[in-house]
Amino acid sequence: MDRALEKVEAVFQSYDVPLPERRYWTIGAPAIDCAQLVVSFVQAYLGTPGDEASTPQRCHMPRSVVLSISIAREIPTVGQSGRPPSGTTIEEASYISAVDAWVLLESLNQFDQWDEVGSGMGVIATVEGTTPAGGFQVTTMQLTMVVP
Repeated sequence: MDRALEKVEAVFQSYDVPLPERRYWTIGAPAIDCAQLVVSFVQAYLGTPGDEASTPQRCHMPRSVVLSISIAREIPTVGQSGRPPSGTTIEEASYISAVDAWVLLESLNQFDQWDEVGSGMGVIATVEGTTPAGGFQVTTMQLTMVVP
């Protein structure tokens, strides 16, 4: 979990994309109560990414882990006057979330590594933006990878 968090931080740093100050890993879904980067453990299973769960596996097979990597960013909300933010303001605030999605997809090769020099067995990944809530927009990558 530490290495996964470090890899995300390194990729964003290499693209010069700032990340929220709060960064951590956890088990299960994180509370979205501030701007943050969170790597969450979802599940682990015996077999390589994409193996069907109904197919028996030998105990010596690789293990895979499913992680959720999410970046929560503040977004404009209805102000004290009761006026909603303009479309332009919403679009400007959404720009960084679009960049987050692109950088997360670009980071996949960092997670498909068996060791320091070799490629792994492949990954499965999806990136999505969730419905804004509580003044935050969350961009999340669901990642399935082999545990080296």
